[in-house]
Amino acid sequence: MISAVIPAYNRARTIGRAIDSIVAQTRAVDEILIVDDASTDDLAAALEPYDETVRLVRHEKNRGASAARNTGIAEAKGDMIAFLDSDDVWTPEKIARQMDFMAEAEVSASCTNFKVIPPGEESGKPAWRPYDEILDLTDLVWGCYVSPGSTLLCRRSVLQKVSGYDVSFPRYEDWDLLVRMVRQEGKIGFLNEPLATVYLGTHLSPEAAEGGLERMEAKHWNELAGDGFGSRFQSALAFNLASVRRLEGDYGSMLLELARCYWLYPIGNWPLRVILRDRFRRR
Repeated sequence: MISAVIPAYNRARTIGRAIDSIVAQTRAVDEILIVDDASTDDLAAALEPYDETVRLVRHEKNRGASAARNTGIAEAKGDMIAFLDSDDVWTPEKIARQMDFMAEAEVSASCTNFKVIPPGEESGKPAWRPYDEILDLTDLVWGCYVSPGSTLLCRRSVLQKVSGYDVSFPRYEDWDLLVRMVRQEGKIGFLNEPLATVYLGTHLSPEAAEGGLERMEAKHWNELAGDGFGSRFQSALAFNLASVRRLEGDYGSMLLELARCYWLYPIGNWPLRVILRDRFRRR
């Protein structure tokens, strides 16, 4: 049994297209669970056409996306859980392709590739990810680049074993989750097909992002350094901090963090390759 879980906060405008993309699956899910994280817009009205299609659980107070996903994990009836953010969509064959892939790869959790649509644009292109079919710590130490909020399909028991999302993270909670999952399972599958469309947000908090990176370092540094990933992890933190500085408009600090990222791990630094690849593609 497959449960689709959508956490929602003030997404009355977009949640319909998310639900429609689940309904359109060639392999039907058994349950669509909406977790309303105390929305203040008219989300209830947006859900009225789907009364017979979805099950709604509501938080009385806003608790954040991690807590909403944890509620979805606890409330879901399925032994498999597929996450979808309330402003994103799946392609019709997403669940069918991913379930077949997981059976072939013998994995209990997997993510897929996806298309990225920047703010204000209507079309996008698939993300470039240099991954094999199996993700391990060598991949995940660099960060969370598989958009699990809209691509993760996982056995509920695995999510329960790792105690779900860590609600202490203001950002980068997905990165933390996947690192803990791969330690639990040894591997996570990656299907390199763009089976979701991710609409990038416009209101990202630099303070929350910086706090998330600090929490990530405090929680995972000892284990990752002990596994021999210390330089890569520090380089990854610098790369993500460069993104925060860009959000703040501090381009001098951004360049310094990118330089630190390269200095810490110059060979095999694939996030830097993404920047160069995207830059030359635009020319």
